[in-house]
Amino acid sequence: MISLRPFLGFLLFFSLGFLLVPAASVAADPATAVEARHTPEQVELGRRMYQEGILPSGELMTARVQGDIRLTGEQVICGACHRRSGMGASEGQEVVPAVTGDILYAPLRLPTLKPPLPPTQRAAYTDETLKRAIRDGIGPDGQAFNPFMPNYPLSDTELDSVIAYLRSLSIAPAPGVTETEVHFATIVADAVEPAARKAFLDTMQTFVAQKNVPTRNEDQRAAHAPWHKAWVFGPYRKWVLHVWELNGPRESWPEQLAAQYAEQPVFAVVSGLAPGGWQPMHEFCEGFEVPCLFPITDLPVIDDDDFYTVYLSRGMVLEGEAIARHLAEQQLLGQVIVQVYREGDAKGQTAAAALRDVLQKRGLQVRDARLQDGAEGTTAFWQSLIEDSGAGVVVSWLGASDMAALWSSGLPAKPPIERIYLSSTQFGPGADGIPPAAVDRVYFIHPYELPQKLNRLLLRSTGWLRSKRIYAPAEKRIQADAFFALKMAGGAMKTIRGYFIRDYFLESIEHMVDNASYTSVYPRVSLAPGQRFVVKGYYIAKDDGKGGLQAVTEWGSQ
Repeated sequence: MISLRPFLGFLLFFSLGFLLVPAASVAADPATAVEARHTPEQVELGRRMYQEGILPSGELMTARVQGDIRLTGEQVICGACHRRSGMGASEGQEVVPAVTGDILYAPLRLPTLKPPLPPTQRAAYTDETLKRAIRDGIGPDGQAFNPFMPNYPLSDTELDSVIAYLRSLSIAPAPGVTETEVHFATIVADAVEPAARKAFLDTMQTFVAQKNVPTRNEDQRAAHAPWHKAWVFGPYRKWVLHVWELNGPRESWPEQLAAQYAEQPVFAVVSGLAPGGWQPMHEFCEGFEVPCLFPITDLPVIDDDDFYTVYLSRGMVLEGEAIARHLAEQQLLGQVIVQVYREGDAKGQTAAAALRDVLQKRGLQVRDARLQDGAEGTTAFWQSLIEDSGAGVVVSWLGASDMAALWSSGLPAKPPIERIYLSSTQFGPGADGIPPAAVDRVYFIHPYELPQKLNRLLLRSTGWLRSKRIYAPAEKRIQADAFFALKMAGGAMKTIRGYFIRDYFLESIEHMVDNASYTSVYPRVSLAPGQRFVVKGYYIAKDDGKGGLQAVTEWGSQ
């Protein structure tokens, strides 16, 4: 996905004033609908041109700026700047205007002047003036655009496809939004431990209940706003949170999700908690085009082509790749590397696969040792594994109880183990139980803030949780992540200003995350257009001598 920055100089397309216009002030015009003459095939061709820069012929689109500078490929993709929603974007004083059909084909007016005759910022487009704008860079009033706005040498047939697609884009509210309410869901599976479930739902439900308290008479202001304030007060909606329970085998979850959505459509899914991978929920949200914000999972779906699910971290995949990177930096790739995980443990298997994939791409091998499901990691198991393999580096994706036998063995002396890597997600964020003889050789992959700094980082959420008497210290991460998801959702709802468009909602989050004052259990979060993971970093850490961890690397990224 292209960064917006190279394009912001020429993105004064159509108008600079569209962000001032409230959804209610754009008249619904039957002409904005996709007309019968615009076939689904034509809309799809327009979508490919707008989102991918591919002409109906299959060739890449081209354009010119400043009269004679030729651009092609990703540089001329309309959606890179006007965004997938068609609602544009802004950065500083630069504005990328909206290009949805119902905005383009209506006059653009200031929202704060008294009707019925507010001044027009620009006239409504017609098909012909829109073609001229795209092709020649001339607005509906005959004024030339900024010379950095690309001019596209498209045929009438190609322009008809673009127009068909723009007409298909709308500012009509998405399902799940009424005149007074916006419906959200959160997802909880029945296999979640009771304490975790309670901590999670307490956070979600208490936050929404507090948000709905009309401390400034928001509901009355929305219903009876004066004409010059309607665009400010009108977008207010109460939140309705639905808890979607998932019961029984995972294979039945897609059907359960579809049934709950059919009973009550929601605007977005906020957070969620389920053991195992997030794939059934991810596929539901992608299929129904429902935003899913920051589910709590170490097993996200990683697919660059998907749009609607935004995760906190790449989870166990990030951990496996991070260890591979550190091995290379420490010049340990020449050692015999053995990784250990338990069969049936999805987290360990996923991390092991990620490490294996990275090393195989380098032409290297990692030896896998698997504990059978239900079997214990005995002293004999560890001695046999190390002596038979000749391991110089052991990467363990096991918990503390499975590692106890290795510590009690005193570590086989031949061959000597130069390095042991542990996952703090699996083992725990501390070196308790590791014998002194092994401490200097044990390194942790730790994709969170260091334990001794975590309480300070979480002051914002824990202070609120304590004030509501719902703080659960043992479920600190779950509550912190849920609070982050809720804060991001609330900020995005303010930003979209009553344009209840799901794609626009997600695009707003992309522009908020970098400035977030609360980052959950992670030192830093960031999100660029098209990215779907806000955590890119991790620490490699060692025992700090006090039962905690000290970083031996900066907060790094892949």
